[in-house]
Amino acid sequence: MSVSPVPTAGSSAENLLTSPPTAAGTSGAAGTGVSAAAGAGAGGATAPVAGSLPCSVTKALVTNCQKCHGAQLVGGAPMSLLTYADFKKMAVTKPALTVQALALMRLNDAAAPMPPGGMISAEHKKTLTDWLSAGAPTAATGDTCTVAPGDTADTDYKSGLTAKPGETCYNLLNHNAQTPGDTTPYSVATGEHYEQFYSKVPWPAGMVATRFGSKLDNIAVLHHWLLFSSAKALTLDGTHETVSGSQIGDTARLLAGWAVGGDNVTLPDDMGLELPASGLLNLQWHFYNQGTTSAMDASMVQICTVPAAMKKNIVSMTWLGTENLSLPSHQTATASGTCLNDSNAPITIWAFWPHMHKLGRRMTSAIKRSNGMLETVFDKAFDFNHQVHYPQQLKLMPGDTITSTCTFNNTTDKGVPFGESTDTEMCYQFTFAWPAHSLENHASSLIGASNTCW
Repeated sequence: MSVSPVPTAGSSAENLLTSPPTAAGTSGAAGTGVSAAAGAGAGGATAPVAGSLPCSVTKALVTNCQKCHGAQLVGGAPMSLLTYADFKKMAVTKPALTVQALALMRLNDAAAPMPPGGMISAEHKKTLTDWLSAGAPTAATGDTCTVAPGDTADTDYKSGLTAKPGETCYNLLNHNAQTPGDTTPYSVATGEHYEQFYSKVPWPAGMVATRFGSKLDNIAVLHHWLLFSSAKALTLDGTHETVSGSQIGDTARLLAGWAVGGDNVTLPDDMGLELPASGLLNLQWHFYNQGTTSAMDASMVQICTVPAAMKKNIVSMTWLGTENLSLPSHQTATASGTCLNDSNAPITIWAFWPHMHKLGRRMTSAIKRSNGMLETVFDKAFDFNHQVHYPQQLKLMPGDTITSTCTFNNTTDKGVPFGESTDTEMCYQFTFAWPAHSLENHASSLIGASNTCW
């Protein structure tokens, strides 16, 4: 893995990492009724949208849909949602329906909503529902639209992170040669595989992460990344290798991660994510090249840091859920794991990040209080192509347990076991909590993770 520092805000190199997001990855794409904010004055640019998408609809699409359903399809999205004409086409996944009709169904589907997990504001959901229900009329003459960077749900996946005042950020780059500092793009073979890129910890001791995210290059061949600390030899610095996905024998600790459809993550002002003070990092990428030839990728993971002394609460990640699962063919099935707070002190859970594979449909987490009361604290539909972090502020008191349950729908003709491949299954509720490590019981893991609880 090649490591480079991120320029601080206002530096001459800033534009190498960050560019203002556009409505559709283009400047004033025909039919969208939007001009990109890049190059415009504060607040973006204005363009007429007569005979096109209404402005309110455009803003809702930019914020909630076009990250995946854009000019470049991301994470298995089957169609673009950029122009009025896009909604009048027949749906790729259901050819008997127009995209307009299917969009209305999925927007209000309780079991499998779009956006995945139902993550859309009530205002935007009503805007899109009303417009689709009315037959998706074109914009009125004179309707104008301004879409600025702040209107998007998060930064464009190609923009990456730029250091804020007081932060130092680091880039962990995918690269092809087996040497430290190499910046040649990695050659991604056809099919799927896991590749681990190794580098020495680049930040000084005593640092915590304020943010982590990705600057993605060839999104079509990416599925997810996981960043681990590693007990392997420092002589591996700058090298990479193809692996099965297992960390057995490495006492690896998962620090952070991302999957298709996910966002860059910013911790609250009072929290910092624990980072190793020294040693080796293992950045594991899951590549999925569905093309017929190899493809080049120069994606990077970005970690922004400050001294730990600046943060009141130090957070770490724990694997909840279970690896004990076997899914019968043509059946809906569940798998659960339970974690006990035996730390003799309250534990604050800040966020959840559920992870399953293609057959995963729903994740729930429920706390059983020490007095016997049961409290559901997480209940979200799961979409393999849109795996996001969910901020969550709750207390797990001494003696409380939290049970995380994955629901699967095995539509295949064979049983499906636990495994690293997308054709097998997992049931993980990755959980950020503080005090750091307080949620862990170091239960045995089939893939060698050490910061577990089930």
